[in-house]
Amino acid sequence: MKILHIIGTLNTGGVQNFILELCQTQNLRKFNHQILCTMLSDDNFKYKFQNIKTPVFYLPFKYLPKNNIPFRIDKLFRFIYSLTFGIRLWIFLVKSDQKIIHSHIDTQLMSQVLASLLSRKYIIWTIHGEYILKNRTILFIRFIKYFISDNKFQIIADSDSALKSTLQFSEQAQIKSNIIQTGINLEPFDKKYDKSLIRIKNNIDLDTIIIGSTGRIVWEKGYGQLITLMETLKLKDKKIRILIAGDGSLRQKLMDIVTIKQLEDKVVFLGNIENIPEFLSMLDIYIQPSMTEGYPLSVLEAMASGLPIIVSNAGGLKEMIVHGENGIIYKSGDIKELKEALKKMLNLSPNEKNMMGKIALNKISTNNSIEKVAEKYKTKYLQC
Repeated sequence: MKILHIIGTLNTGGVQNFILELCQTQNLRKFNHQILCTMLSDDNFKYKFQNIKTPVFYLPFKYLPKNNIPFRIDKLFRFIYSLTFGIRLWIFLVKSDQKIIHSHIDTQLMSQVLASLLSRKYIIWTIHGEYILKNRTILFIRFIKYFISDNKFQIIADSDSALKSTLQFSEQAQIKSNIIQTGINLEPFDKKYDKSLIRIKNNIDLDTIIIGSTGRIVWEKGYGQLITLMETLKLKDKKIRILIAGDGSLRQKLMDIVTIKQLEDKVVFLGNIENIPEFLSMLDIYIQPSMTEGYPLSVLEAMASGLPIIVSNAGGLKEMIVHGENGIIYKSGDIKELKEALKKMLNLSPNEKNMMGKIALNKISTNNSIEKVAEKYKTKYLQC
């Protein structure tokens, strides 16, 4: 059975890594997985899919701007081209032999669903966050779900918050089996690292408290809050540095703000890094200041590393972290609460922080191993 995963790009990201791990699980390895990207980019994650012999195709919503055409005309042509996406996708699907289309994006969702159904494919849409759908998209989903069987168009979300936020109008939002949380391959996190050696390698003093985060540098992740936090945070006898691993559209802008505010020794944007477990091993605290969120792999990775964690209450984060038990939660976007959350974490004893990390690790080991999640997706695929 062939499954086509539709995604924006194959730039490094949690969803991309999650799909990669799913394709390699024992439960799903027998399926023939393929990737369809809807945006043109550098795709620095593409080689990992090629290494597991997963074909990658491109069908962009829009073509890249052309400098030899006047801007307004080029913009109009690109818009018209985007309107043809549904037809182009339908032609692509008719010519191919995939049975299941598994979409991981909401962009042009109506086109994706119509093209899939008209080409006699089954379609599964996984909601990886709190989406705000246009009214016409909501009406379209309600119409389609009313007239076709549930197995022809299945909707899944990675968290209860994502499901209810995106489909608050629908009975689908009340069905627990429509929630399949993000899974993680725990094996890479079993390796033990020497924290002091890793810090020495990265020229970090052993007495510095390192707070870290990993993710795309975009507005949704809320990393600008960390700059404001370090600009106003006053702590005696504590040297703190925040390390943020990842790339994205706002990285350069936030780096410029760090420079202007002269916080280079307190907030560092590292760019993409290859060895996430090693990076997490040198941290004292993990932080996820998201403004909106699903059930992010980045926090699962921090939990797998046994770190004490601070998160906002955005989306599925409040389903991952139990306040005071396996981490600390603050109100999303509230710098004052964020500051208090950090102070509270810093005031915990080493034993209390270690216990938080152990509880977090135990939770995902029980519920979020990639094989357990793959088993749930296998069930959904076999219903098609």
